[in-house]
Amino acid sequence: MQINETEIAKLEDALLAAQRILLLTHRNPDGDAVGSLLALFLVLKRAGKSVTPACRDSVPASFRFLPEWEKVVSEFEAENFDLIIVLDCGDLHQTGFDETKPQLFDGSRKLVKIDHHSAASEFGEIQLVDSRFCATSSILAQLFEKFQIPISPDVATCLLVGISTDTGSFRHSNTKPETLRLAARLLRKGANNSAIAKNIYRSTPLAALKLWGNVLQNLKQTKEGVTLAVAQRKDFETTEAKTEDLAGVVDFVNAVPDAKFSILLSERDGLVKASLRTQHPDTDVAKIASAFGGGGHVKAAGFAVPGKLEKETRWRVVANEKNSPK
Repeated sequence: MQINETEIAKLEDALLAAQRILLLTHRNPDGDAVGSLLALFLVLKRAGKSVTPACRDSVPASFRFLPEWEKVVSEFEAENFDLIIVLDCGDLHQTGFDETKPQLFDGSRKLVKIDHHSAASEFGEIQLVDSRFCATSSILAQLFEKFQIPISPDVATCLLVGISTDTGSFRHSNTKPETLRLAARLLRKGANNSAIAKNIYRSTPLAALKLWGNVLQNLKQTKEGVTLAVAQRKDFETTEAKTEDLAGVVDFVNAVPDAKFSILLSERDGLVKASLRTQHPDTDVAKIASAFGGGGHVKAAGFAVPGKLEKETRWRVVANEKNSPK
């Protein structure tokens, strides 16, 4: 897979001309968001650029083994930058900064989009977008190779985190032969796969396990074949879990055989966040999410809407055959 050569040339010119660069990613960052953000930050910093990585929400605990994660900020002055690069975002509103800092996107500074989501809106003068890639981190890896930028072990680890998490640890259908070849190249560059396995896949806080227990205990499947799980605010309070502790439970929900798709609904700061997954060959959850203003991939997507969750109970009277009237 090759990225558009014209867009690559435009990006190179923009990076050479830029004095102060701002890197953004989406709210509630996942592994690809954090991995791509930090990988590009490390490369540009080593190149001598003034660069700031930013996200509305803090880096989840499971990714805090990555180098320089503490450099990711949520507060900054918009006028301090002349180039903005938005990573792993289908739409600008997913950054959360379109509301708090709209001047970032008023056209007064150059805007670059690097992303791999298929259901994505167009924005930015420079767009490096290709849904054939398994992760935004894999696009960056090709860019670094194209620019002949040496990939350090730290950068390789960040990139491998993005690729591993967005492929479900190489279990999803977006895992292609080139995906595994890229992972092998990153390992040869010194990517710390042991640290990735330990911190992301083999480290679950007690509070998170309790939260998962609450969610899985109340799992339902509709007559349409949709597996439904719910995490209300009270579930977080009783288990003393954080919203980031919910990450991973949706994969258990998605393990129910023969389900059309699975959906996990959770309450977060006045919003209901939905995470959708599917193993069904004919189901595209990205299309479902896009109907609610969200997006993602064919097999994994999400959206958020204002509101809260309320349980609805319905009753019906069933006649007892023994005592029913003749």
